[in-house]
Amino acid sequence: MFNILVFGTNSDPIPEELKTLANNVEIVGYDSEKLMEPSEPVPSLILCYPHQGEMSTLEIAQTLRMYYQELPIFFIASEKKDFDKKRLVKNGFTQAYLLPWEKADLLRSLKEESIYSVVPELRDYQVIKVVDLTPGTVLDFSLKVFLPRNNKLVQFSHDGDPISDDKFAKLYENHLNTLFIHKDELEKFRKYTAETFKKLLMPNKISETDKQMKLEKCVRELISDMFYEDTQENTFTKSQALLNEVKEIIKLLLSEDDKDIMKKVGTLINQEGNFYLHLSNVSAFAGLFAIVLGFEKPEEMALAGLLHDIGKINLPVEIAEMDEREMGPHALEAYKKHPNYSIDVARLKRIALPNTVINAILQHHEAMNGTGYPAGIASSKITKEGRLLAIADAFDYKTTMHPGKPAVSMGQALVELFQENSADPARIILDREMLKKLKDFFTKQ
Repeated sequence: MFNILVFGTNSDPIPEELKTLANNVEIVGYDSEKLMEPSEPVPSLILCYPHQGEMSTLEIAQTLRMYYQELPIFFIASEKKDFDKKRLVKNGFTQAYLLPWEKADLLRSLKEESIYSVVPELRDYQVIKVVDLTPGTVLDFSLKVFLPRNNKLVQFSHDGDPISDDKFAKLYENHLNTLFIHKDELEKFRKYTAETFKKLLMPNKISETDKQMKLEKCVRELISDMFYEDTQENTFTKSQALLNEVKEIIKLLLSEDDKDIMKKVGTLINQEGNFYLHLSNVSAFAGLFAIVLGFEKPEEMALAGLLHDIGKINLPVEIAEMDEREMGPHALEAYKKHPNYSIDVARLKRIALPNTVINAILQHHEAMNGTGYPAGIASSKITKEGRLLAIADAFDYKTTMHPGKPAVSMGQALVELFQENSADPARIILDREMLKKLKDFFTKQ
């Protein structure tokens, strides 16, 4: 049974999706008795909304954590003011989400928790990337595979077994790019990858698994700092810390020892999308595509990708919740300003950006036929950086998993984008020459 206890009121923006995920959702007010007396039966998860009362949000976090030591406790807010994710987590919340911008991320976490309620042993396992394993190698740890259709964790290989090429082929055929290892054996996995890289004369390289974990943490912390609205915090020291976060993320995305660009892109596609993953994916795709196309500074394209959509946090809540295709004229007019807002946020946080990065961010929704936004410029007036970032953005949408949409390969996605921008000259949105070069590169094998 997946039961959720909500501390808040009926007027709080509780996601409708909770009704389909949870067996029971109980909403209670913030009275001291409910906080001090653990609920019976013990819920699977607790959601907390901001409370305007004697107890501060941080005190509520500490109190709940005292009584529910192992339980996931999520904080949900819709106001950026005083939303300091790091402090909220430090004081007891498992994670904090700012809606609607982080709604997809919240729903993904809730979905994971609902799966844990059915397959509790999954909590004891860590996801690892298939790309970190070499076919035929004898492993000294066991691996399992999770089958989402029937919520089962089944044995994939045993300690001492080599993994055959056929087994790897079946994983890729089913678009499964992750496996599960028991957390007690995680160090064995890290030792295995370290020895593998040593044999390949790359002793300082880290696995894609560890890189992904580190990357998600860096992106979360970066966006958390962007969300936090405290003008007194916008000091030079703070901006330098933010810039260091950005550099750390880009270093992970474009590490010099990643010679196999196709392999790198392959680890990023066909995942469920959310705000953080979109930013990091577009950053990686922009940087890697820039390498393929011979850009002098691919790290600048990666920086543009990382920051290209942060302006969406300045959109009114009612607009941020809408799909672009459903927006009316006034909402669409506001939405089309988000590239400008992204630059505004970077300037507010005193992050100095090169002109190439600024142009890429401002122009990533411009179209070759002049129908884009915010400026409506066309063709050669769009910088090459803006054109490349537009492709990276479209590629991420193509290769992100959506309900009812089949998974696609990187080559297939680029072929589709090229065809969509070739049929009718009047409807060309993306740069065809860039798309052709990328298509040829990623379909050559």
